[in-house]
Amino acid sequence: MLIDVNHRILRNVAADINTYCTAQNREMRKADTEIKVMLKSGWLGQDALEFGRKWDGVNKNDSTAVKFRESLKNYAEALEACANEYQSAQADAVNSAGLLMRIVGR
Repeated sequence: MLIDVNHRILRNVAADINTYCTAQNREMRKADTEIKVMLKSGWLGQDALEFGRKWDGVNKNDSTAVKFRESLKNYAEALEACANEYQSAQADAVNSAGLLMRIVGR
């Protein structure tokens, strides 16, 4: 059986996912700061209060945005684990083939 998986591609996809998650988190923090400044800059009334409550819902730890980012991070970790397993299996297969060649070659 041939182990035909490029573990580097799995690692690259995991790295791309982590880069995206970092950027998304950075942009959410930036938006949070800007929204808080906007809400403290004199915007008063029910609309401001409601907007602030809605934003807090978008930005809290159990929000869809945060859950999505966390699920992507978990996926990246799984890809890394798979890459490690495939790389190890490939190395084992090469080592076993080399050992077999030494035994058969005698």
